[in-house]
Amino acid sequence: MLLSTKSSIWLTVTGIIFILAGITVLAYPGLTLESLAILLGISILITGIAQMAAFIGNTQEERGWVLFAGIADVIIGLFLLLNITPTALALPFIIGFWALFTSLSKVAAAFSLKKRGFTNWGVLLAAGIIGFVIACLIIYYPVFGALFITAYVSVFLLFAGAMSIAEAVFIKRILK
Repeated sequence: MLLSTKSSIWLTVTGIIFILAGITVLAYPGLTLESLAILLGISILITGIAQMAAFIGNTQEERGWVLFAGIADVIIGLFLLLNITPTALALPFIIGFWALFTSLSKVAAAFSLKKRGFTNWGVLLAAGIIGFVIACLIIYYPVFGALFITAYVSVFLLFAGAMSIAEAVFIKRILK
């Protein structure tokens, strides 16, 4: 953390921008979903390019799968970027199924930790079960999913804005 008046000012400006962005996300959830669809497409495209680059430098026998995954990701990424509106509409399902599989893997990991004697495995199990329930709600009620996604992004932006402003206030107090 830089302790200067300039950093305090920039943190305040950043905080205000985050808060305004959070309010905008709440006011225009459709725009948020389209923006997230674009980010998803770009992320998958970049992942595919990175996998193909990893294929070139890899001499192991299993490298064919890396190339296959890279090509598939590039195709999927381009498809998503060329079809923004359908992607935005499908985003709750995409995120819902991703959350479903991620949550199930957490449940499996929790039982694996239990077998190894870890005492706090229940925390991971609870997180996996909660995630599973939320994932099912997102998939079964896609409107809920869209609202959940935009609400989550909005709350995060509002929180990040408040934290930036709080940090700026703390810096000002330290500098006095």
